[in-house]
Amino acid sequence: MRNATLFFLLAVVLVANLSFGLPRLSTYSAVDEPYWFYGRITKFWDSVAAHKWKSTSVNDKPGITVAIISGAGLFKTNPMDFKDIRSNPKTLEQSEAIMRSNFWLRIPIFLTGIMGILGFFFVLRRLFDDTIALTSAIFIGLSPILLGMSLIVNPDSLLWIFLPLALLSYLVFQKEGDRRYLISSGILLGLSLLTKYVANVFYVYLIGIVFLEYVFNNRSKRAILPYFKTAFLHYTAIVALSMATFFVLYPATWVNPERLLEGTFLSKAFISTWPLFAALIIFVLFDYFALKGKIMATISSFLDRYRMIIIRSTATIMLLCIAAVMLNTYLGMSWSDFEATLASPKAGDNVVMTLDRFNSDFFADFYALIFGLTPLTLFGFLAALGFSVFHTGKEPKREYVIVFYLSLFILLYYIGATVNHVGATVRYQIVLYPMACIIAAIGFSELFHLDRFKRYGQSLLIPTILIAISCLSLNAVKPFYLSYSSSLLPERYILNLKDMGDGSFEAAQYLNSIPNAGSLSIWSDKGAVCETFLGDCTTGLTPNRWRNKHFDYFVTSTGRKSKSLKSSGYINNIVDIKKMYDTDTYDFKLEIAHKPNNSIKVIEAGKVLK
Repeated sequence: MRNATLFFLLAVVLVANLSFGLPRLSTYSAVDEPYWFYGRITKFWDSVAAHKWKSTSVNDKPGITVAIISGAGLFKTNPMDFKDIRSNPKTLEQSEAIMRSNFWLRIPIFLTGIMGILGFFFVLRRLFDDTIALTSAIFIGLSPILLGMSLIVNPDSLLWIFLPLALLSYLVFQKEGDRRYLISSGILLGLSLLTKYVANVFYVYLIGIVFLEYVFNNRSKRAILPYFKTAFLHYTAIVALSMATFFVLYPATWVNPERLLEGTFLSKAFISTWPLFAALIIFVLFDYFALKGKIMATISSFLDRYRMIIIRSTATIMLLCIAAVMLNTYLGMSWSDFEATLASPKAGDNVVMTLDRFNSDFFADFYALIFGLTPLTLFGFLAALGFSVFHTGKEPKREYVIVFYLSLFILLYYIGATVNHVGATVRYQIVLYPMACIIAAIGFSELFHLDRFKRYGQSLLIPTILIAISCLSLNAVKPFYLSYSSSLLPERYILNLKDMGDGSFEAAQYLNSIPNAGSLSIWSDKGAVCETFLGDCTTGLTPNRWRNKHFDYFVTSTGRKSKSLKSSGYINNIVDIKKMYDTDTYDFKLEIAHKPNNSIKVIEAGKVLK
């Protein structure tokens, strides 16, 4: 494919992403964002301006990249002007001003997502070829889930860019020896840690990749000691660069250097992984200095002998897990209720981890991934795993090795989440979606290497069809991209029960259309409804919020039903909470992403008050 054609198709992907995403930046009300808009972002930059370095610690994620990037919008708006009126009666002009303010704070994050698509394309072009790079850009750039996440000011909106690119940059370095990619890997890892501490799992994973690269990609078969000496120097460089990036961009570490360790090796997210990391480091150092690499040589020799078996086995495990999830889903979730698991993703440290619970949580994570991919992407994903299983060559193709690395990351990510009693909801595993898209692109590339399809491999028609079908998937759920679920998922099930506020803006607009909306008082189970509603808006179920309140309307959503029913208590004396959620008598109902079981409703208070 000629460069002009290649870049034209890439431009089409970017324009499509912009055309679907831009209109949603101001016509959306999201949960969690107020914490950033009315506190964290302005606090960070005010602290920088006042040289109050300690106060630049604004969140426990730590979310510094969010504050830095979204903070570019402060040149056009001051969100603190709207903090006191967000949940209070406001004029139409004030409501529209809030929408404009949201736009300016969101667009830097959204444009970073656009740059991320370009980053994936150019890095993958060095790692593979133009076909895989372009197909990956299509699947990533036109993924409903990734687009939906990019529209929200949240750490996960950036983590899906930085962390996968850190891995891909390292693999390019391994392939070409270009030190620019070693440096970019370290910097991107530092940005990942500044975004969300969970990124430190990469420290452990990368040690494994260093070892596996000796087995799968050391074509010259250098002696093991020189290889590992060089490889671990490179590893140390990546760690040092990541920590330097973390330190430079996080001013709180300048006055409290301990925060550097708290954000990397001593973070809470690293507690369960730390023993494994320490054991690996001790093992490597002991073997290198005391035994001259004898143990590593023995292990690598064994792995080298069974390279294809390892790749086939990993791909087979992935396929079996996917088959088990799909079978359970189509049989009515008879042996495990994935929805119930993901509806309450943080079980707490006191939960006893039994084998049944481990299986339930682990497979629920696969459920959130495979039904969050478009059918087209899932087909390519399964094809890549299938090709890895049935490859007949004695030597593994580089493409299958990368599929193995990415699959291994997915499996380890799910095991880690399960052990830590965290269900990997769509948002919590957002970093895996780009990796799944890359695996899918490899699957399509391998498909068009088959003799019967080879003539289509370089055809302009194929990427055009992929773009068209991907745009149809986006259009089908427009504008509720983050609530997307594959058409393969039975209609009665919901994928993203922990949504970020989809439907809140539309519910508020309906309420605003009621005469004298500014004088109305409502209760909503989503605070995002309050943002653009003109009247008085109350959230929460604590008694003090309901005393001496007269509500005209209630706003309920499927995603908050479970939480509301569990914490209703005192409120049940005033309103029939269960009836409020289950009633078919409502004034307004919006089905999110055309899912009947996923909706937001507006109900006149007299219909449910006791």
